[in-house]
Amino acid sequence: MAAVLAVTVAAVGAAAAQPPLPDTPEAFGAALKNWAARHKVAQAFVVVRRDGRIVHRSSVGGIDPTAPVHLASLSKAITGACVATLIRDGRLTFDTPVSSALAKFIARHGRLGDPRFARATVAQLLTHRAGFGTKGNDPGSGPALVQYLKTNTATARPSPAFLGWALNQRLASDPGAKFVYSNTGYLALGAVIEEATGAQYAPYCRDAVLAPAGVAGELEPSWRIMWSYGGWRMTADDYLTFLDLFAAQDQRLGGAAKSWMLDPTGKAAGGAFWYGLGTYLIKAEHGVTVRHFGSWAYNMRGAKDGTLRTSFLTFAARQGDGTAWFVYVTPRVAQEGKPGEELARDLLAAYRAVRRWN
Repeated sequence: MAAVLAVTVAAVGAAAAQPPLPDTPEAFGAALKNWAARHKVAQAFVVVRRDGRIVHRSSVGGIDPTAPVHLASLSKAITGACVATLIRDGRLTFDTPVSSALAKFIARHGRLGDPRFARATVAQLLTHRAGFGTKGNDPGSGPALVQYLKTNTATARPSPAFLGWALNQRLASDPGAKFVYSNTGYLALGAVIEEATGAQYAPYCRDAVLAPAGVAGELEPSWRIMWSYGGWRMTADDYLTFLDLFAAQDQRLGGAAKSWMLDPTGKAAGGAFWYGLGTYLIKAEHGVTVRHFGSWAYNMRGAKDGTLRTSFLTFAARQGDGTAWFVYVTPRVAQEGKPGEELARDLLAAYRAVRRWN
């Protein structure tokens, strides 16, 4: 009991030693710097947007918060928004099965290795419920990608042969059975977008989603292989502007897609979260919060491109009142578990501390 009391007193003392957060947007910078010091982070930045304008930028370690950065899995929201435009325009439905959405692709690349995949729907691909397995069996980031990069460049989109191979794998479960986060579903959605539009994935998304939102983006030149599940590169300012498309009242993606995204039915993704158009969602004090982590860490020798090396974490969140923040950290810390969730919690505390936004 004495030992427990000592630990508790020490914890209280440590908490008391932390200076209070400012009541202005500088709270975000203070929260990031405190978190970075605890986890010995070399470089990081945070950008905050509210009421249609940037209200705060700050950095740790001299990194430029206005420079474009690789988004990793924050790219999934761009793919989700592109699919929403196809549903809005009547080219797809959420219930369209893979057998229809990829009919031409399947005809070119042969019968599916697992016939169950043919009945997986667009909705199941969007919500990580198409039946794909865990990360070790995920062609987009697992051992299969390592093998692919030994003889293929990471600077080009995935080859049709790689896409065909990835989509011909045995499913781990029946479509719709459970949520398993997997890059492969969003890899498939890139092919779905191309088949529905007759255009290449990235140009279509730029023209249909990014340009109308007034923002710019491109596939990360060194990692175009990540394509529709993690390949985009943007500034934080532009990504936060793009996130306005996910506001409950915004109808640019179409009313049907927005209503579907905001309905948690059949989309549970752990705890109180559900997964929608490439984003996690959770009910919060000002409506629905949209958030997602992204990360990519690679140190591969013997690739076709030589040595592939990168390490970073991204995180973005948008509150129901329109306040949104974007964080970039390098090198990567784990987004799952203590460091990443501490970051999310600390930035939410910063948001709650602000009383004067102007």
